[in-house]
Amino acid sequence: MKNRHIANDTSQIIINGTLSAMADENIAHLTTKSISKKAGVSTASIHYFFNTKENLIYNSFVFVIRSIREEMLHVRKAEKDPIDRVREAIRVHFSATHLSHEAASIWPQLWVYSTYNAQTGRLFKIFGARMISNFTHDLCQAGLSRRKARSAAIKIRALIIGLWVEKQISKNVSPGECWKIFDQLLLDLMTEAENSSS
Repeated sequence: MKNRHIANDTSQIIINGTLSAMADENIAHLTTKSISKKAGVSTASIHYFFNTKENLIYNSFVFVIRSIREEMLHVRKAEKDPIDRVREAIRVHFSATHLSHEAASIWPQLWVYSTYNAQTGRLFKIFGARMISNFTHDLCQAGLSRRKARSAAIKIRALIIGLWVEKQISKNVSPGECWKIFDQLLLDLMTEAENSSS
């Protein structure tokens, strides 16, 4: 059991090093040597735990997706009101962690990599589908029809990505402007839900 714990620690150290290296250089220039330097492990360790660089990159993206997914699940469990659940799940994407310099480099690379790496593409597709499904469920609970709830859930996911890019990459909007847009959208959805039930 102790050896397994050490193995898990080493593999996580390698993943952390990969993400750190990825933040400094794009995937096309990533090498096991640059990763081993960042992680402070030998290239032999990288090959032992992950076999190939492609497998390591994939597992690093799995870690990123799981991390944000766990944060979203935490707020979903904590919030009883469906609209508050949606609001807090959105807020996760604009937390300090996901607005860091490292995140600004890693997320766009994940999006691009998922277009030509089938395994990463499936991972990203599943993550997006679950987010839409969760938002749809919440908005149905708030009183929208399933069709309207799904349409709004898709719009929310698109806005999360679009506003994140505008805030983090293009730097065209402030966090305050992002929240005004989300708050107005959620207010409109609440009004629509109330009108549907009356």
